[in-house]
Amino acid sequence: MSAVDGLLDPRAVAVVGASERSAMAGRLTHYLRDFAGPVYPVNPNHRQVHGLPCYPSLSELPGPVDLVLVLVPAARVLSVVEEAGRAGATCAVVLSSGFAEVGDEGRALQEQLVEVARRYGLRVIGPNCQGLLYRPTGLVATFTAAAAGPQHPDSGIAYVGQSGALGGSFLGGAADRGIGLTAWVSVGNQADLTATDAAELLVADPHVRVLACYLEELPDGDRWQRLTERAASAGKHVAVLRSGRSPAGERAVAAHTGALVRAGTAFDLLTREAGAVEDDDIDELLDAAVALTGDSRPRGHRIGVITSSGGAGGLVADQAGAVGLELPELDAATQEALAPLIPAFGSAVNPVDVTAQVIDDAGQFGAVCEAVADSDQVDAVLVVLTTIGGAAAVEVAESILRAAKRSTTPFAVAWMYSREQVAEASALLRRSGIPVLDTTTAALRLLAHLVPRGGRRAEPAAPRGLARLLDRPALTEAAGAPLLDAVGIARPRGQVVTDPAEAVAVAREIGDHVVLKVQSPDLTHKSDVGGVVVGVPADRADGATRDLLDTVAANAPHARVEGVLVQEVVPPGVELLLGVQGSEHGYPPVVTVGMGGTATELYRDVVSALAPLDTDQALALLRRLRGWPLLDGFRGRPRGDVAAAAAAIAAVSQAAVELGDGLAEIEVNPLVVHATGAVATDLVVTSHPRR
Repeated sequence: MSAVDGLLDPRAVAVVGASERSAMAGRLTHYLRDFAGPVYPVNPNHRQVHGLPCYPSLSELPGPVDLVLVLVPAARVLSVVEEAGRAGATCAVVLSSGFAEVGDEGRALQEQLVEVARRYGLRVIGPNCQGLLYRPTGLVATFTAAAAGPQHPDSGIAYVGQSGALGGSFLGGAADRGIGLTAWVSVGNQADLTATDAAELLVADPHVRVLACYLEELPDGDRWQRLTERAASAGKHVAVLRSGRSPAGERAVAAHTGALVRAGTAFDLLTREAGAVEDDDIDELLDAAVALTGDSRPRGHRIGVITSSGGAGGLVADQAGAVGLELPELDAATQEALAPLIPAFGSAVNPVDVTAQVIDDAGQFGAVCEAVADSDQVDAVLVVLTTIGGAAAVEVAESILRAAKRSTTPFAVAWMYSREQVAEASALLRRSGIPVLDTTTAALRLLAHLVPRGGRRAEPAAPRGLARLLDRPALTEAAGAPLLDAVGIARPRGQVVTDPAEAVAVAREIGDHVVLKVQSPDLTHKSDVGGVVVGVPADRADGATRDLLDTVAANAPHARVEGVLVQEVVPPGVELLLGVQGSEHGYPPVVTVGMGGTATELYRDVVSALAPLDTDQALALLRRLRGWPLLDGFRGRPRGDVAAAAAAIAAVSQAAVELGDGLAEIEVNPLVVHATGAVATDLVVTSHPRR
């Protein structure tokens, strides 16, 4: 039997540290009462636990065991895992804490744990985890209180997460919604089996339709892409909640699990490209998973709203735009179909106000739902309900469900009433893939997240031998000029001087006035140390060069200076930032475009995409900027050459792909866009050490 089989479908389970005196240890054995195979409590201090014979050690069990659950103090875990290996177990779930999450001493102990497990070919979940459950085999191998209570119908939803507490919230939330999870895995510190390992296992499981993941540490990019592609090819869905997206979040995650969180922009973009759904909190992750068990997702951002409350409809109309959703006026044919179904004092425009009179007639209300769902103007239907509960709520839910089953348009419900009063009706809808939320804002946000936001990358260009240009860890603007020339991006005329006396002659060849820029691989932001002077008269270039070098020496005494670039003055235009983070950890390069110049950090008007891009994709990226009107002729200004800007963006993205994991970063700031053409007026290129 493989370790994977031993994890989800073990022949027998042992619980080391079993006891009725401890709530956590007691639950471990109690929850396993429905497991079909033998369950062996192990504790030398007890003869019986929950009516089962208790054994002093794993070596004294009456039969073979595949899965060992470990809940003993951290200092005893290594000896238990070694004993499990000698007993022939294939997998151990270490629920004990006191490892990498507590510091260096615990991290060393965790490394020893992995060494022991590998010596015996044993796979380990945890440590510092809350275990797992797997409905198809009746395995409930966890101590979380969220696993208590009645079991609900199997939903096809599986959960994988690093945080045990948030995993418990997900499990408990599912129970509150009347949803039974197919699988639930808490991986804790991921000493051995990672969240990605567990996710791959569950995506391959025929019982799983939707995988919900909570991640603190980003997975390898190549593996994550293969996982999402495998899910999509199998007709399955993935929903993701990722923490550590802010600097404060990164610190909190590191303190919690000892995980090193990398910048996640590439992960987010890759996830969206694959059609997976990203969520903002644990409730939304669960609601998204419920929605994804349905047969369809919104095709776009247009929603049809049906409600018996004019006030609630007005709220939705006000709130939709903030999350990128639209409420189009319904087409004439749909309004004609609705007219006989809605009283004259109602509304058939959108929101569709059916009034309380129609809500009381389940058949008529269902017909309204069908008519709105059939409209070509609508990508999803949101039903907003208020004070309808009990048996009446069930009738309304049944009418929504009948309409949803007759349509390919997805439904969601915002039911703003007592949860107890609508519990049965809500569970009925959720079990059929229709999410039910408590507020209109939550429902709208969920629908917005369910809209596919992916898009395939362009095809890589033919190699042009660019790798030879990365001949040092950092290229200055002058040293990187051949890269711009190779990919066809315009740059100002200029020449590097190492002696101020040379500056006048060079400047006179360029023009009446010039720009002076210090060239140093150690100075990414030259202007911050006084390393840029604009509009210097050509005849005074020598003195200005000396002054510039003196200023830089005073402000950055350790910077290596390779000379001063004497460069032509570029006419003003719209300034853009164009940057690329190179491929790393299996992720593609990330292209970032924003409003540039010295105020880039102030305005933070940036958008990103995965490389490579073609010119159409680059233009679409530019249109997403808040500053797009400046490029498009704002208030009578000349329209910028956005085609040239898009071509430059696409060219840099293609170069990044060709340079591969040797490239760390490219930054052009600013790329000045004129009425005709776009010019790269500054450049920094850094590379990773050669492997």
